[in-house]
Amino acid sequence: MQQVLGALIGVPATILVAGGLGLVGVTISSRLFTQRSREPIRWSQVALGLGMLAIGGLLVEVEILLFGPS
Repeated sequence: MQQVLGALIGVPATILVAGGLGLVGVTISSRLFTQRSREPIRWSQVALGLGMLAIGGLLVEVEILLFGPS
């Protein structure tokens, strides 16, 4: 039962961490390698990515504290 409950927290946490890292990476790379004809991605997306990364990290910590490392 603990593994099922841990997975209910761990899976969304992993998705948030991966999505946050991806969003930050795409935003920074588009700023570095942007073309003049295209509009670059906005910096608010960096903040969204960092927020997703932070929330995912906190969920991973909660999972470890509640259910132990798996």
